[in-house]
Amino acid sequence: MTRERRSGVPLKSIGIFLSAAALAVLPALGALAQEKLPARLANDPVAKALGAEIVNAAIKEGKVVWYGGNTGQDFLDGGGKERFEKRFGIKVEIISGRLRGMTDRIRTEAAVGRLTADVYEANDQYMLELQNLGRLEKWRPPAPLLNEMPKEVFVREPAGYWWPVHLSAQALVVNTNMVKPEDYPKSYLDLLDPKWKGKVAIRDPRSSGGGAWHMMHVYANKSLGLDYIKKLKATVEPFIVRGGSRRIRGAIARGQFAVAFSGRGEFIRDLPKGTPIKFIVPKEGLAWTPSSIALLKGAPHPNAGKLSLTWFYELENLQLWTENGRPVPLAKIKTPIPEMSVTNYPLMEKIPDKWLGDPNFFFKEMEKVFGVR
Repeated sequence: MTRERRSGVPLKSIGIFLSAAALAVLPALGALAQEKLPARLANDPVAKALGAEIVNAAIKEGKVVWYGGNTGQDFLDGGGKERFEKRFGIKVEIISGRLRGMTDRIRTEAAVGRLTADVYEANDQYMLELQNLGRLEKWRPPAPLLNEMPKEVFVREPAGYWWPVHLSAQALVVNTNMVKPEDYPKSYLDLLDPKWKGKVAIRDPRSSGGGAWHMMHVYANKSLGLDYIKKLKATVEPFIVRGGSRRIRGAIARGQFAVAFSGRGEFIRDLPKGTPIKFIVPKEGLAWTPSSIALLKGAPHPNAGKLSLTWFYELENLQLWTENGRPVPLAKIKTPIPEMSVTNYPLMEKIPDKWLGDPNFFFKEMEKVFGVR
């Protein structure tokens, strides 16, 4: 038997087989080569955290579409859009409006198979609604700063579909010409004194909005609850100011009322110097509702969406968000004024997620107290 046949397989055949195997490996090697990060992003922390596959796909998609409210618009127009586009070469488009309307728009687009948005920023009430409809993608940005945010601001159930951005924090505001410092309410219970009758304002707690979420925190507090709200109504007959927190602020600044619920720290920073108004956080803490950000299921630019979400959680972006809108719950963030901080004040216990997701029971309770709208 010749040497060529000792193995049972002709050496020529072995050579052909090896050549074919090598050729089969070449495409795979080419694919691996293509999955390297672009040279300009080789040391970029966001790109490295996501990996070449997602980053290259995002660059190929070339665009990311954000849906959200006014704060997102202010953040992007205030420098965020320029930062992202210059760094990654991907265009950012934002469509903003009232969050109820934006949520309905997402529902309609998804139902007809023409989803435009990749990323959505909104109050957790709307996140719960969209998640229940299967419209959110379960995905966590590989962002280290998420680990530093207080755990109470994360949704408990279902977890993993959206991530905290800012807190809409509320407390009390007083007119300093009408209330002496020694009479500033130190607790919500202090407002049950008959001396406040006709001097207290609230926002409407009978429908979705900041007035309802503030009063829902009071409702959820074990030392206050529904009994407190009933006593507040019976004792001081709070006046319901229609509209948002800025109207509450205006009513106090003009001296129409001495004290009001639903005061926001960020709405004080642009008041003229000497305006007789002070932000007061009672010992029970800040009432707050979370606003979060999520990747939409079926997004037209999913990889660009993942890239933008991970980039968003860099410290300089969270700082810019706070400066342009509302405070991010992170101790490293510097607020324009002390009243805006959500880390230097105690937080009231979180409103149960299921209450935010289906608040109609609470609106009915408030109608029993304050009358039908």
